Amino acid sequence: MTWAAAALISTALFAIVTILDKRLVAHLFPGVASFNVAFGLLQIPIAIMFFAVVIPTTGFDGGSGIPWALATGLLWAVGLFLFFHGLRLEEVSRATPMQMLAPVWASVIAVTFLGEELSWTQWAAILVVVAGGIAVNIRLEMGWFRIARGRAFLILLAASVVLAVAFVLSKEATERMNVWAIQGFRAVSMGAGIVVLSWRPSLNVELRTVARDVKAMGVLFIAEGIAAPIAGLMFVIAVSLGPVSLVSTTTAARPLFVLALSALLSTPAWNLLNEPLDRRTLGLKLVSTVMIVGGVAVLSLG
Repeated sequence: MTWAAAALISTALFAIVTILDKRLVAHLFPGVASFNVAFGLLQIPIAIMFFAVVIPTTGFDGGSGIPWALATGLLWAVGLFLFFHGLRLEEVSRATPMQMLAPVWASVIAVTFLGEELSWTQWAAILVVVAGGIAVNIRLEMGWFRIARGRAFLILLAASVVLAVAFVLSKEATERMNVWAIQGFRAVSMGAGIVVLSWRPSLNVELRTVARDVKAMGVLFIAEGIAAPIAGLMFVIAVSLGPVSLVSTTTAARPLFVLALSALLSTPAWNLLNEPLDRRTLGLKLVSTVMIVGGVAVLSLG
């Protein structure tokens, strides 16, 4: 398998996971909190697999990376907690590009606190990505262009900032421990973190109800128990086979995959997501998404 094939498989699978997550939080689960708890609990068998099978084979490469891996998982818990809330409120083709702002904030953090440098081209790319993130949330209402769902926009923006910090800490963790060990510890803290953030006693009834829903649990298992781990594995394989810059550029195209899938699944033949398909809306989404993907690609290649 080539790095390009692995990167494309990873990108396509993550796009499918995002679409399925939207279906779960908006239609199959009673609320986003119960979905968050179910998602967090699903990390337990994933973590057990890493500690029982993977880590004994690969080793730790030094235990000094454990605190960094745990911290990364906690930040992912907060970031996904916010993202899933935003995903319930917003169309998936608008929410996913907002998540792709995370590499931009990570670059800004690296320049500010880690002494890294960016070229003028990369700074221009950052401006383009930010502009695309704002534009993708603009709607035409009563003759005016405005951000109609400001709450969702702010939640998704906060999620991208938190995930950016997680990216930076992940880099620190990889300098102290191998990727497989990091994944195991990250699953533990991410699962525990999102459960603590979301669980409350009143959710017990919802959780018991959804646990008996074969369709909801089946989609959750397919999305987060099978597709997401395979997508993550494909990304690791791609990075191991090819240059990180090109792999990152390829996987940054996820919003384009999501836009295409969401449009397909909103047609009368499917109508699973019910997103608007008028020419003006699709055109604005496409232009904004291309701005974000192109900007992230310039940052990665730089």
